[in-house]
Amino acid sequence: MPIQSGDVKLLKSAVMADVPEGGGAPTGIAIPDGVSNAIFPDISELDRAGGRVNLRKSFVSVQTDDTDTYFGANVIVAEPPQDPRVSVTLFSTEKTFDTREQAQVRIEAYLNKGPEWAGYLFENHIAGQRVIQLFQRPSDAVPNVGQTLVLIENENLSTQKEQYIRATAVSSVERTFTYDGDKDYKAAVVTVDISDALRFDFTGSPASRSFTRAPNSTKTRDTVVADAGTYVGVVPLTQAASVGDFTIKGASIYTQLVPSAQTETPISFVPPYAASGLPVPGMAPVSYTAWHAWTPTIKFNLPGGCLPGSLSIATDGITLVDDAGILKTAGSGGQIGTIDYANGILSLNAGSMSNAKAVTYIPAAQILRAPQSSEIPVTPESRSQSWVGTVNPVPQPGTLSISYMAQGRWYVLSDAGNGSLKGLDASYGAGTFNRNTGAFVVTLGALPDVGSSLILTWNVPTQETQQPGAVLKASQGVVLTPPGGKSIQPGSLTLSWMHGDASQKAKAGNAGLITGDASGYLSVAQSAFDFAPNVLPAVGTQIVAEYVAGPKQEDSFSHPSRNAEGLLPVTASLGAIEAGSLEVEWNTLTDTAVLGVYTQQQLQAMGLGLWNGVDPTQVARDDGAGHLVREGQVIGSVDYATGVVRFQPDVSIRIPRPVYGSQRLGWGSSGAMFRLNYAGIEYVPAPSLYPNDESGYVKLRYNSAGSTSNHSEAFTFAPRFKLVPGVNAQVVAGTVLLTAQNAQPWGDNGQGMLREFTGSGWITRGSINYLSGDVTLTSWTTGTPNALTRASCVTTVGENISSEFVFRTGAAPLRPGSLSIQFARASGGVQTVSAGIDGKLNAAGVSGTVNYESGVVRLRFGTRVTAAGNESQPWFDASNVGTDGKVFRPEPIATSTLRYSAVAYSYLPLDADLLGIDPVRLPSDGRVPIFRPGGFAVVGHTGKITASVSNGQTIDCARVRLSRIRVVGHDGTVIHTGYSSNLEAGTVTFSDVTGYKQPVTIEHRIEDMAVVRDVQINGEISFTRPLTHAYPLAKAGDPSSGSFVSSALVAGDLFARVNLVFDQASWNGNWADSLTNASATATFNHTQYPIKVSNRGAVTERWVVRFTNSTAFEVIGENVGVIATGNTSTDCAPNNPATGVPYFSLPALGWGNGWATGNVLRFNTIGAQFPVWVVRTVQQGPESVPSDQFTLLIRGDVDTP
Repeated sequence: MPIQSGDVKLLKSAVMADVPEGGGAPTGIAIPDGVSNAIFPDISELDRAGGRVNLRKSFVSVQTDDTDTYFGANVIVAEPPQDPRVSVTLFSTEKTFDTREQAQVRIEAYLNKGPEWAGYLFENHIAGQRVIQLFQRPSDAVPNVGQTLVLIENENLSTQKEQYIRATAVSSVERTFTYDGDKDYKAAVVTVDISDALRFDFTGSPASRSFTRAPNSTKTRDTVVADAGTYVGVVPLTQAASVGDFTIKGASIYTQLVPSAQTETPISFVPPYAASGLPVPGMAPVSYTAWHAWTPTIKFNLPGGCLPGSLSIATDGITLVDDAGILKTAGSGGQIGTIDYANGILSLNAGSMSNAKAVTYIPAAQILRAPQSSEIPVTPESRSQSWVGTVNPVPQPGTLSISYMAQGRWYVLSDAGNGSLKGLDASYGAGTFNRNTGAFVVTLGALPDVGSSLILTWNVPTQETQQPGAVLKASQGVVLTPPGGKSIQPGSLTLSWMHGDASQKAKAGNAGLITGDASGYLSVAQSAFDFAPNVLPAVGTQIVAEYVAGPKQEDSFSHPSRNAEGLLPVTASLGAIEAGSLEVEWNTLTDTAVLGVYTQQQLQAMGLGLWNGVDPTQVARDDGAGHLVREGQVIGSVDYATGVVRFQPDVSIRIPRPVYGSQRLGWGSSGAMFRLNYAGIEYVPAPSLYPNDESGYVKLRYNSAGSTSNHSEAFTFAPRFKLVPGVNAQVVAGTVLLTAQNAQPWGDNGQGMLREFTGSGWITRGSINYLSGDVTLTSWTTGTPNALTRASCVTTVGENISSEFVFRTGAAPLRPGSLSIQFARASGGVQTVSAGIDGKLNAAGVSGTVNYESGVVRLRFGTRVTAAGNESQPWFDASNVGTDGKVFRPEPIATSTLRYSAVAYSYLPLDADLLGIDPVRLPSDGRVPIFRPGGFAVVGHTGKITASVSNGQTIDCARVRLSRIRVVGHDGTVIHTGYSSNLEAGTVTFSDVTGYKQPVTIEHRIEDMAVVRDVQINGEISFTRPLTHAYPLAKAGDPSSGSFVSSALVAGDLFARVNLVFDQASWNGNWADSLTNASATATFNHTQYPIKVSNRGAVTERWVVRFTNSTAFEVIGENVGVIATGNTSTDCAPNNPATGVPYFSLPALGWGNGWATGNVLRFNTIGAQFPVWVVRTVQQGPESVPSDQFTLLIRGDVDTP
């Protein structure tokens, strides 16, 4: 007999209560249709006040005495509760006997352990604390509010302690720590308020310069979405659907699984980025040979930081290379150690490498820099899991990150430094990045949400200049102190000192050049000279300077005029000038017209003056032969006898100019949209002219004839040198590397110290002033040639600027209208712009938008101006001109000045004991997705006709192809008899209305079931086939009259069966589904005498029939225990007490002979039931309806008789 509609029932589980043992095995008690509190109790005042999660287990069961199949069984929530603060969700563990405690673990496994966090627990923490502190690099991102981390101590050991924690507030302070007694480094100490107090004492780690936690201390791990449960629910349609539609729009794609309380969190004046680490490399690779010991306990130190992907070490017949922080053997790829790029520290896993090591690498320093950013909008047309593009300007290795949003959650793929783009988990996606071209190819882990964007952030050393290799000499600037009114006579200075047992001498000629065993230049007018010995003497060596002092004079001329030849003529007041003593000083004004007004504005935005670092005071000296010389060029003449000086005062200097390029971003309402890419600084010549007004001046300093005297002075050799001679630019800390003869490279430690790493450790060689680029030496090897090779040095100038900026706020969603942006303008002052309720930002020189739901902010700095007349501007691009004849003129700002303020919504943690579930491992807002691509969804609408009916009356529902008809009496009782229905025609015919409470309500339902093709977070759900019915919206004031879309919990085909039978010589209590030892000699003949089951009696269970002697046995179920005894001469059919029929029937004829004590027959039965956990979630707040209900539908098909 085929399955009838009354044969498919929803059964109660053994314990219908919110207790740990709730749930369990199925009973034979059906949950009645339309009866109040049949599944859940009423909602208490406490539940309304604090929120609650109720779980009830039920079973879809086919109650027939045969094994007919209920095809394609599935369960849906057809209609939700009318109270908006109550939601109903379904899921299945597919475990017949599991309890609430086990189901709760499944729910709480939405988040699972991920990779280790880029920081560690700072010092010990004790149980009860609601605040933890993390120790990490300043460049590493801090946890977001609402983010879940996990603390694990003694991981994978029997003593493991583990706790998931959620951040409710986060703050970070950069502190300075000291190591080796006198050396400093900076680290971020991140304070995280957590929702639940610590349940255990956790062992932390002390401060570490290498940012590595102590052995056996607590690990801090990030979490990844495991989404161990598949949840289904229902949402109302927000747009009516028509026949033939492939896409419908629901109110959401989420269900509220646990309650959450929303609160407002102010975000005040914070930068829109986490300053990221930017590796700034030197110009070229450096090679040297090291002999230091290198073992697992002895680190190998490079002179300084290393550019990722540039290291090569050849030793003992192998070559080691780096790959994303891992040291590998070239070719074989076997991991042998790790590298800390920032500090240049190499660790070895095992073995020893103490022989010669040929090292090649590119020195690099890690600096903190506001990143550049851009976006790729996700539109319905462009939406894809695979994306390609080119980033311009090309990012430095290890700085590119691509963020995308899928199902309302952000995922990040980052470049590890080796060109591979990866996420915290492989499921996030993967890709590659070409460090030479900026091209990337990425495959996302899921389709990104339409209306969102792929946000790219990266860093480029736009402000930095890689200085080429050069030979530098260490020298000492010495100022002598001749008697008052006198200066050194030209040609009279001699210098002497000892180098070992040998005497060294040098002398300054009439032109001021020092020659002999040293070099340098003497300024007679200043009584000063530079002293650079050819070979470095011992530290502390005394140098004796002997000279003749003569009368000196300084003449000042206020704005002398040019002669007919354009030269400035001036005459010394004392007449004759001693040859080689003249110094001329005058002022000039630099003409910046070569830059243009626009470029000058950008230089001001960077913090650079119109000629920052350029001295408007010019100096020239005579060469002792009648020529006036400036920077090696003759610019005038001097008559020593008459004191007449004539010279050309106009000079040419080099000034900074930004370098630009443009890149099309897409199309806007006014035409093409371009991003102005700022690529760095170049220096261009500009005239610096003698003023034609009264501000001009000239000064002469010289020696005159008169009495002279001999003098002698001594000084201690204290050498210094400039890293970039002639340039007064700031040096990037950590980028300096010098090589000296017969020595290991001298590296910059990033803290102002110049060091050499030797077999006995670090030796300090000097100090570096990063602001001026001056180096002061304090130690060296005596006899070293005074020729230090500058192998690496990077200088920097100004702030990086950008005309486009895209960022995500630190928390989202945002309260509409709460966002304000502040930034500094080059012209002075701070500009503030606020977003409207519509999410638009508009003010003079800035425009943009904010998505309040996702927190994505897009900013453009600039103004649309008339294109005509701007063709020569560096930002102009003809293809950027709009149809209105205007073009966007970028007006970049210094991104480090950008700040934003907003009010974000966050979610208060609720008490786990009151909720009945721990929410820390669930999303902070308590919502989980219920629609997924590839899943099944049912669109449905239930219409109602109220009428007083009589025998023989037919009611036409005015719709055909109905899925269900239900008749409900006026008292709310569901009526099952006295009528028949024709679903295809949409009619109901009544044959016996005796006992009906009139009038009755006839509920008629239409449905379409389809596979979900795509899902959007705005509620759009697309199907693989069109709808075959029209689905209206709800009537005003009656939300239950509308249409709904439900996701389906698929059970598949339901029918009872035996799916496994085998025998075994003995059984050790292990419930395995295959042999665990030898087969028994005897065998049960299941082929000719099969074990019989029925849909009504069978359950999903594993069984053992264990022989107690050669003919007698006992029957044991994995979950039900010992339920029967029997023997081989009698059929065995143990009764299922829940249904009153046997679990199964073992025919006696199947046994045969040869069974022995301890032999077992193992078989499994599959019941015609499907376990369904029903979750009722109550949000905080008052009730809105006095009596509420929801509808569960069991759906499926049967064989047509």
